[in-house]
Amino acid sequence: MKHFDVDLHVHSRFSIGTSPKMDLPRMCETAHLKGIQVLGTGDCLHSAWLEELESSLEKRGDCYEIDGIAFVIQTEIETTVKGRVHHVILFPSFSSAHELREVVLNNGYSQLTGGRPQLRISPEKLISLVRDVDALAGPSHAFTPWTSMYAAYDSIRECYGENADLVTFLELGLSADTEMASKLAELDSCTFVSFSDAHSAAPDKLGREFTRFCLRCPSFREVRRAFQGINGRGVVLNVGLDPREGKYHLTGCHRCKKAYDLEDITVDGNVLKTCPECGGPLKIGVKDRIRLLALKSGEVPSARRPPYRHTVPLLEILKAMKRSKAMKRSKAMNVKKSYHELIREFHNEINILIDAPLGDVRQQHPELAEVLERFRKDAIDFEFVGRGGWYGKIKI
Repeated sequence: MKHFDVDLHVHSRFSIGTSPKMDLPRMCETAHLKGIQVLGTGDCLHSAWLEELESSLEKRGDCYEIDGIAFVIQTEIETTVKGRVHHVILFPSFSSAHELREVVLNNGYSQLTGGRPQLRISPEKLISLVRDVDALAGPSHAFTPWTSMYAAYDSIRECYGENADLVTFLELGLSADTEMASKLAELDSCTFVSFSDAHSAAPDKLGREFTRFCLRCPSFREVRRAFQGINGRGVVLNVGLDPREGKYHLTGCHRCKKAYDLEDITVDGNVLKTCPECGGPLKIGVKDRIRLLALKSGEVPSARRPPYRHTVPLLEILKAMKRSKAMKRSKAMNVKKSYHELIREFHNEINILIDAPLGDVRQQHPELAEVLERFRKDAIDFEFVGRGGWYGKIKI
């Protein structure tokens, strides 16, 4: 068994709002910088991207590879029967992806023209289709107030119906972590995963959240066994942003950025939809949404979970150090140059953020070591906590 750092939710240049430079060579280049060993392909139901994937990826045993990076065939699908709910789909093979394409097209569920297609079916029906082609599905960024399971539904059973037991993983998203999601007892049987949902191959996007798996090899079959906990396979570590940095952690206004306690904007049992200060749109934060769901269920969770490590991309740390008045020597720092020098010294970003002994970092980079130590001790402060669609900002 080996540990693999994995990011299985990304997009291609064929998705809306995605960088035109999101292609396989750049994805692989960034994966090497980050230390990510296994990537999702993204958007595998899009005909042009699927053709590009099939012509580029090499099949070696159970694994698809290119340039030393393993890939799992993957897409994200939006169902639209009740609200807009996003789902990560993982396929065992290209033939499985082709099978689902044919079913979707032949039944008129979608024309599959976008990288992330919208299907006119329920989440329960989607799971049936995915099961029939031997693939896996789980909710994307499950708690965000847009395009997520808990934005449209109050429970995983309500969302996926009789197929809820077939949902073996759940993506936490940028505004939640294991501690928060573990408050919901109904998720005890789901494996929590942290993936980036990257729309760009930039190092501060791809792999900004990842999951460390224990596997025999980096393949779909091994990932499925990890979700089932077979023979020592499984998730051993989740790594991602502190939820306070996520865009929807607190309840807040998108226009004026004011944060609210839920009680202050609840009138006659109903939560206001517009900001009392400026009239802008209000969104209930993930923190409040999970609290309400836990109170409603009244159940006590029992599942034991792997640890969750809070961090942010190294580029973001270097930028924060550069603007910090407390670290005047960093003011002259060339962030991009410093980033690549650190990668050459420590091999990859994950090693710097998570694994390298702080003593090794401190020898040449004492200021960076101090910041990393605070992250590893979960002692980072924030200038601004994310709310209303605005990212939080760390304070160095």
